[in-house]
Amino acid sequence: MSDIDRLLRKIELTRQKKSKSSNELASADPLYEIANNSVTKGHALSRAYYRFGIAEKRCMEALISKLHPMRGDNKHQDIELSALEYSKAYGVSEKTAYRDLASAVDTLMHRVITTDREENKKGKRVFTLMSSAEYKTDEGKISCEFNYHVVPHLIGMRENFSSYPLRKAVSFSSSYTWRLYEILASWVDKRKANGRFIGWIDKQSIEQLRDMLGVPSSYQWVHFQKQILDVAEKELREKANIFIHFERVKTGRKITHLNIKFIEDDQQQLPLEGGDTTKK
Repeated sequence: MSDIDRLLRKIELTRQKKSKSSNELASADPLYEIANNSVTKGHALSRAYYRFGIAEKRCMEALISKLHPMRGDNKHQDIELSALEYSKAYGVSEKTAYRDLASAVDTLMHRVITTDREENKKGKRVFTLMSSAEYKTDEGKISCEFNYHVVPHLIGMRENFSSYPLRKAVSFSSSYTWRLYEILASWVDKRKANGRFIGWIDKQSIEQLRDMLGVPSSYQWVHFQKQILDVAEKELREKANIFIHFERVKTGRKITHLNIKFIEDDQQQLPLEGGDTTKK
């Protein structure tokens, strides 16, 4: 190990000692609300292929928000989420929270997540989100340990990651909306954003987008557009002040790709085709 490597390691250890993980803070302060946490994950996980319902998605993101992305001691510890925390964060009754936590355990444990291989290599990589998950009926909470294959997508990242406030997504009623939101978050142009949620995706394959959102292959384009994209676009506009413009791109006579522009601003409107700025 070189002197520079030793110095960097020393700085990292010092930073970890000084930094409190949100998981510890939540446990120590009964008034702490997890909705105040941020969710940080690598782009590969944000753009992965999987399908969770809204309850599982809520649990997944709340648990991830309890990980401190710069700490190294989260790799193997159990992360707990109580029904009370869930109820406060998502504005549901405790009865609903208990039901959602109990039903989410199996899905979080067994449903697979698929990512592309690293460094543009051909093929796919498949893993589960959790290595263990337990519903503690008597304590009203779930206790989960993240699969070590997914941990590199959640902590210790230096580049190719995004972060968003959990509070921004707690009111989403559709998991498709949430998935589209975090996909967009991974494409925010940090150089031009200046603290704003703004960016674009050029020639996004519709088939790939369908897979990322976990939409059944049986959905034809017209159903995919009306039942998924239009609904998610409307919810993002109404609940997160995010305006999206989808430009269809054809290959021959078939719509195969989308150019996607997005901006977060309750005053701004995206310039549409032909210079029209009328809101959708």
